[in-house]
Amino acid sequence: MARLPKNVVPSHYDLDLNLDLEGLTFHGSVSVHLDACEETSSIVLHARELKITNTQIEYSPVEIVQIPEIEYNTDQQTITISLSKPLTAGSKATIHQSFHGTIKENGRTPGFAWTGYKDAKGEKKRAYSTSFEPVGARCVFPCFDEPEFKATVSSTVTINQDLTCVSNMDVRSSELTHSESEGQISKRVAFSTMPKTPTYLICFVIGDFDFVESTKLKFRVRVYAVKGAKIQHASNMLNIATDALGHYEHIFGLEYPLPKLDLIALPDAGALENWGCIVFGERWLLLDPEITAAKSLQMAVETLCHELAHQWFGNLVTMGWWDDLWLNEAFAEWAGFTVVDKMFPEWKYWLHFVAADPDPEAMAFYQGALDIDSTPGAHPVYNPTASPDRMHELFDNITYMKGAALLRMLSNFLGTDVFVDGIRRYLKEHAFGNAKTKDLWTSLAATSGKDVARTMQEWTACAGYPILMVSEDDAKSTITLEQHRYFQAIEMTPKEDKNIYHVPLNFQTNTGSQSEDSALLTSRKETYQVDLETYKLNAGQIGLYRVSYPLSRFQEFGKRTSRFNLDSEDWVGLISDSYALISSCLDIPMTTADLLNFLSSFTKDHHFLVWRQIFFVLGKIRQAFLFSSPKTRTALQNFHKHLVLANSPEEVWKIGSKDPIHVQNEKAMFYAQGIRYEHLKAGSEKLFDEFKAGNEKALNPNIRKHVFQAVVNDRYESVLEIARTTRDPEMRTDAFVSLGYADSPELVQESLRLLTQVSEPFSGLEKWFLLNALQTHYAGADASWTWLKEKWDNFGRVDRVGICRYVASCTGSLSTAEQLEEVKAFGLGVENQEKFKKAFEEATSGIEARMKWVERDHAGVERWLEGHGF
Repeated sequence: MARLPKNVVPSHYDLDLNLDLEGLTFHGSVSVHLDACEETSSIVLHARELKITNTQIEYSPVEIVQIPEIEYNTDQQTITISLSKPLTAGSKATIHQSFHGTIKENGRTPGFAWTGYKDAKGEKKRAYSTSFEPVGARCVFPCFDEPEFKATVSSTVTINQDLTCVSNMDVRSSELTHSESEGQISKRVAFSTMPKTPTYLICFVIGDFDFVESTKLKFRVRVYAVKGAKIQHASNMLNIATDALGHYEHIFGLEYPLPKLDLIALPDAGALENWGCIVFGERWLLLDPEITAAKSLQMAVETLCHELAHQWFGNLVTMGWWDDLWLNEAFAEWAGFTVVDKMFPEWKYWLHFVAADPDPEAMAFYQGALDIDSTPGAHPVYNPTASPDRMHELFDNITYMKGAALLRMLSNFLGTDVFVDGIRRYLKEHAFGNAKTKDLWTSLAATSGKDVARTMQEWTACAGYPILMVSEDDAKSTITLEQHRYFQAIEMTPKEDKNIYHVPLNFQTNTGSQSEDSALLTSRKETYQVDLETYKLNAGQIGLYRVSYPLSRFQEFGKRTSRFNLDSEDWVGLISDSYALISSCLDIPMTTADLLNFLSSFTKDHHFLVWRQIFFVLGKIRQAFLFSSPKTRTALQNFHKHLVLANSPEEVWKIGSKDPIHVQNEKAMFYAQGIRYEHLKAGSEKLFDEFKAGNEKALNPNIRKHVFQAVVNDRYESVLEIARTTRDPEMRTDAFVSLGYADSPELVQESLRLLTQVSEPFSGLEKWFLLNALQTHYAGADASWTWLKEKWDNFGRVDRVGICRYVASCTGSLSTAEQLEEVKAFGLGVENQEKFKKAFEEATSGIEARMKWVERDHAGVERWLEGHGF
């Protein structure tokens, strides 16, 4: 789709919507006030799935001209209004249009949608909401649906009299109206005028709501939820929201700009940052402390803080076009982690950002960015190829997590105070307007005195990131660093390795001090004087790059895991980088056996997030070797069992709600790792049977899903019944995803069957989680690829992005030459091959890398495992 011309720009919308909620339709009118930037005889604006019933143009109050016909362009999602009298440059005009459209069933579809739920009496109800980001406003009213076309908005909505309508602004008036023709009473709600905003942030939510309110700040904050959804559980998140908003006002140096903020909990929603009217899924706001895992609470708090940060980043200051989406999302991610860390310092939340998680449902932060950005299909953070028809592809780990990691790195390089001063300057200069990446660099350069644009050029404008190859000179006590682009699965060409990054080195010594903080590697190769006994690069794992040490240095780290004075982030980084090296196509002396030896040197004294990274990496190794030999699979499992039993806390099943969160998380993680082993399996069965017998408190929320996983082979139907019947969304997800851990061939087939059953009450995301769980064992990984081939033409409502996810999941454990040829052939034969070309290219490159890795290291892995008694 093409961009709109800029011959005219909107200054204000007067929007009036009348909703028929029973008939699932709406009709309305809009007046778009325009400024002509040049002489023009036509006006193009967006409209999709709308029937325009009347169009007029008002040149002046006494000159209103009827437009008899407009031109629709379905492919471009536009309408063109031809003018009999041209607009002159500098003139003003108003378009008046009437239209009608439909309210669709919620499936993350753009526009107006409804979602079903059951109230406290078990009666079926509906809630209704708009979803406009990135290009959904055009499905509800004709508009200039691009972020640069900011305008003020006045809106009025007519709904059923017994319902509530919430929008971006406070209610200006509300009155009952009577329709004689339809014989019913409706409610007409008018909202105050919204400041200049892009159309994607406009929002309307309608339902039968309860709310709780805080007046602690200068503006009121509410949490809304449908009646029967346990609004009493919203108070904790409401208090966290007001605390976070106070932090943001202080950090950004700007008060929240609207008169109110509403947080709306809807069944089966995601999270959408509409200005002043943020929509969340119930699981993010209505957290019952008795049935919520500590990890789920942390994720909910981070999600809340992310969306709150958008009220400044994205809403107050909006990127000029979607190529700069990272200015919205990466900043919200960085700000969210920053504020969570301020509110809950005991959580060590930036360490959560750095460490990976073996849980297939977990968010991938820093490690997710390193992973996706090492593939051939990676795109730059600043993405000049952003296209309206493929906009959803930009909402990925590169935009969010790589962007956030770069901001964290830049903040450390400039100094936190200097960085925040630059952010304040950026927000103040562009408030209620639009900005580009270069505007951010200008503000940061002004406060730091550094050439930020040059420092960050390759990081944001190019795909990928560097790996630093280290060589040591004992005689001179120097190290030489040489940077190259890191690719996980393919060998590089010189063209792909042309970028030279400005890399903050962050040397650290054994004393814990960082030296040469501001040292930048700005050339391909450079030599530095260091203490060879104690140095480490990328202290705190602040930089977005990998480091390849000489094998002798890596082995030295392994000998001193309990004595070397490194932070947990540094151990996480060493584990992550070493896994990336041995699983890549790089010609290095390190092998998988060296990594296994390194992992075996860690003790229970290390932070549980270090262990989380260990189990993540070991899970990836086991996954890659799934198709090697039964002997290797068994030996790797025995090694895993040894690590679990030797380092697990006492009585991991005993978790109190008053225990510190890190204790709850640590016990839950080791419980998850041990469920296949005798010391936990019998206990899990006992807990599950107590729960099924009616003791709802038998399953601690921290280990609930792991209990389901432990018993699922023997109690599959019981777990499925819980998933189908529970009203708690978190328990539903826990039970449903656990089905993927059943590893008998018959149950694997039943799990795969559930993925294509549209009648099942499970979301697309939950089905994807289940599919990922199937990849953790041989039977599931083997059957998933066959299932994907057989069901390719039956995915129905799954969109292209969803199918590409399925391709990645179902091929993520394949590692043989035969499987490689199968995937290549299938990818070449699918209908609309170009649509899925990137997905299959990444799948085949991943399989080929695993195949070469296993072929290279299989014998060494077997020798190491056998030599260590596994």
